Amino acid sequence: MAEIEIVLPAIEAADTVVETDAGRFRVIGQHIPEKRVMVDPAILRDLVKAARAAAKNAHVPYSHFHVGAAVIMADDPEGSVITGANIENASYGAAVCGERNALHAAAAKGFRRIKFLALSTSDSLDGPLPDRSPCGICRQVMREFIERDEAQDAALILVDTGDADFTADILDIDRLLPYGFRL
Repeated sequence: MAEIEIVLPAIEAADTVVETDAGRFRVIGQHIPEKRVMVDPAILRDLVKAARAAAKNAHVPYSHFHVGAAVIMADDPEGSVITGANIENASYGAAVCGERNALHAAAAKGFRRIKFLALSTSDSLDGPLPDRSPCGICRQVMREFIERDEAQDAALILVDTGDADFTADILDIDRLLPYGFRL
């Protein structure tokens, strides 16, 4: 299949200032530049399918909320698909999300830069994006594995829709976690 260009549109919202008797407050706006990525849509489709299949391997005796993830790392010359599923534990703090399991497996192989990451929440596929998107910890971990100042070739994050008309909602880390922590 031929590559296509995916354009993530620029987002511009200016800061505003609120003047009060108690002082000035700034309401932070948003500036996210346009990003363009050339991709083979069949790879994205297959990655979403791999994430959905990985969700079947989730160990979720407490939440019953299955999450699968599949990642292709930009620094993997073979473009391998690495999957993960959420694994819960009676000690809730020991639970690990599917996205982090996939990224940790990739990092354990020596890879450090996400190219594409797909996730599937099989128990909420027909829900709105907030019911299907990664938790805050996973967003921060994703940011760790994405180039600091990516301009072109942005890492794409695909969220399975479960919809017959759409394969996935597409985001990048700036849209998913606009003010993520950086050292």
